[in-house]
Amino acid sequence: MPRDDKMRKNGFTLIELLIVLAVIAALISAMAPIGINAVKQAKATTVAMNLSSLSASAMSEFYLNHNTAVTLDDLKSYFTAKKSINDYGVKTTLGATVGYIHIWYKKSDVSASEVKHVLSSVVATDDGKPMVVIKVAKSW
Repeated sequence: MPRDDKMRKNGFTLIELLIVLAVIAALISAMAPIGINAVKQAKATTVAMNLSSLSASAMSEFYLNHNTAVTLDDLKSYFTAKKSINDYGVKTTLGATVGYIHIWYKKSDVSASEVKHVLSSVVATDDGKPMVVIKVAKSW
Protein backbone atom coordinates (compact mmCIF):
# COMPACT_ATOMS: atom_id res chain seq x y z
CA MET A 1 0.00 0.00 0.00
CA PRO A 2 1.48 3.36 -0.96
CA ARG A 3 2.21 5.82 1.79
CA ASP A 4 -0.22 8.48 0.49
CA ASP A 5 -3.21 6.14 0.74
CA LYS A 6 -2.34 5.20 4.33
CA MET A 7 -2.10 8.88 5.38
CA ARG A 8 -5.38 9.68 3.68
CA LYS A 9 -7.25 7.05 5.68
CA ASN A 10 -5.84 8.08 9.07
CA GLY A 11 -6.13 11.87 9.01
CA PHE A 12 -7.17 15.07 7.29
CA THR A 13 -5.32 16.84 4.54
CA LEU A 14 -3.95 20.32 5.02
CA ILE A 15 -6.57 21.73 2.62
CA GLU A 16 -9.42 20.21 4.62
CA LEU A 17 -8.08 21.68 7.86
CA LEU A 18 -7.65 25.12 6.28
CA ILE A 19 -11.23 25.03 4.96
CA VAL A 20 -12.58 24.17 8.41
CA LEU A 21 -10.54 27.00 9.97
CA ALA A 22 -11.81 29.43 7.31
CA VAL A 23 -15.43 28.47 8.03
CA ILE A 24 -14.90 28.90 11.78
CA ALA A 25 -13.24 32.31 11.21
CA ALA A 26 -16.15 33.42 9.01
CA LEU A 27 -18.67 32.42 11.68
CA ILE A 28 -16.76 34.26 14.40
CA SER A 29 -16.44 37.40 12.28
CA ALA A 30 -20.18 37.31 11.57
CA MET A 31 -21.06 36.96 15.27
CA ALA A 32 -18.65 39.59 16.65
CA PRO A 33 -20.77 42.67 15.77
CA ILE A 34 -23.79 41.08 17.41
CA GLY A 35 -21.85 40.59 20.64
CA ILE A 36 -20.46 44.10 20.56
CA ASN A 37 -23.94 45.60 20.07
CA ALA A 38 -25.32 43.50 22.90
CA VAL A 39 -22.65 44.80 25.26
CA LYS A 40 -23.36 48.42 24.21
CA GLN A 41 -27.10 47.97 24.72
CA ALA A 42 -26.52 46.41 28.13
CA LYS A 43 -24.30 49.33 29.17
CA ALA A 44 -26.87 51.87 27.94
CA THR A 45 -29.62 50.06 29.86
CA THR A 46 -27.50 50.03 33.01
CA VAL A 47 -26.82 53.76 32.74
CA ALA A 48 -30.52 54.46 32.09
CA MET A 49 -31.63 52.45 35.11
CA ASN A 50 -29.01 54.07 37.32
CA LEU A 51 -30.12 57.53 36.19
CA SER A 52 -33.71 56.58 36.93
CA SER A 53 -32.80 55.26 40.39
CA LEU A 54 -30.70 58.33 41.16
CA SER A 55 -33.57 60.56 40.05
CA ALA A 56 -36.01 58.87 42.40
CA SER A 57 -33.44 59.07 45.21
CA ALA A 58 -32.83 62.76 44.54
CA MET A 59 -36.54 63.52 44.66
CA SER A 60 -36.85 61.59 47.93
CA GLU A 61 -33.91 63.49 49.39
CA PHE A 62 -35.40 66.81 48.28
CA TYR A 63 -39.03 66.26 49.27
CA LEU A 64 -38.76 63.93 52.27
CA ASN A 65 -35.60 65.30 53.89
CA HIS A 66 -36.06 68.90 52.69
CA ASN A 67 -32.51 68.85 51.35
CA THR A 68 -32.25 71.74 48.90
CA ALA A 69 -28.62 71.02 47.96
CA VAL A 70 -28.67 67.35 46.92
CA THR A 71 -25.20 65.90 46.36
CA LEU A 72 -23.92 62.51 45.26
CA ASP A 73 -22.91 61.73 48.85
CA ASP A 74 -26.53 62.29 49.95
CA LEU A 75 -27.72 59.74 47.39
CA LYS A 76 -25.21 57.01 48.31
CA SER A 77 -27.29 56.01 51.34
CA TYR A 78 -30.08 54.87 48.98
CA PHE A 79 -27.90 52.25 47.31
CA THR A 80 -26.16 49.09 48.38
CA ALA A 81 -22.40 49.02 48.73
CA LYS A 82 -22.08 46.88 45.58
CA LYS A 83 -23.62 49.52 43.35
CA SER A 84 -21.11 52.19 42.41
CA ILE A 85 -22.57 55.59 41.63
CA ASN A 86 -19.23 57.36 41.52
CA ASP A 87 -19.48 57.56 37.71
CA TYR A 88 -22.37 60.02 38.05
CA GLY A 89 -22.53 63.70 38.89
CA VAL A 90 -25.22 65.73 40.63
CA LYS A 91 -25.81 69.47 40.58
CA THR A 92 -28.70 71.30 42.25
CA THR A 93 -29.82 74.82 41.36
CA LEU A 94 -32.64 76.27 43.40
CA GLY A 95 -34.54 79.50 43.03
CA ALA A 96 -37.05 80.92 45.48
CA THR A 97 -39.67 78.24 44.84
CA VAL A 98 -38.53 76.13 41.85
CA GLY A 99 -35.28 74.31 41.31
CA TYR A 100 -33.55 71.79 39.10
CA ILE A 101 -31.52 68.73 39.94
CA HIS A 102 -29.16 67.66 37.15
CA ILE A 103 -27.85 64.08 37.25
CA TRP A 104 -25.45 62.95 34.54
CA TYR A 105 -23.15 60.08 33.63
CA LYS A 106 -19.51 61.22 33.63
CA LYS A 107 -17.88 58.64 31.36
CA SER A 108 -17.95 58.87 27.58
CA ASP A 109 -18.42 55.16 26.81
CA VAL A 110 -22.20 55.63 26.41
CA SER A 111 -23.86 58.48 24.52
CA ALA A 112 -27.10 60.21 25.39
CA SER A 113 -28.75 58.94 22.22
CA GLU A 114 -28.02 55.32 23.19
CA VAL A 115 -29.51 55.82 26.65
CA LYS A 116 -32.50 57.74 25.28
CA HIS A 117 -33.70 54.52 23.58
CA VAL A 118 -34.20 53.06 27.07
CA LEU A 119 -35.12 56.14 29.13
CA SER A 120 -36.98 58.82 27.19
CA SER A 121 -36.37 61.61 29.73
CA VAL A 122 -32.62 61.63 29.02
CA VAL A 123 -31.12 64.76 27.50
CA ALA A 124 -27.54 65.33 26.35
CA THR A 125 -24.94 67.41 28.12
CA ASP A 126 -22.81 69.78 26.04
CA ASP A 127 -20.40 66.94 25.31
CA GLY A 128 -23.09 64.33 24.51
CA LYS A 129 -23.20 62.50 27.83
CA PRO A 130 -26.57 61.30 29.16
CA MET A 131 -28.27 63.51 31.74
CA VAL A 132 -31.60 63.71 33.53
CA VAL A 133 -33.02 67.06 34.66
CA ILE A 134 -35.57 67.01 37.47
CA LYS A 135 -37.75 70.05 38.13
CA VAL A 136 -38.59 70.38 41.83
CA ALA A 137 -40.86 72.81 43.64
CA LYS A 138 -40.11 73.88 47.17
CA SER A 139 -43.39 73.46 49.02
CA TRP A 140 -42.38 73.85 52.63
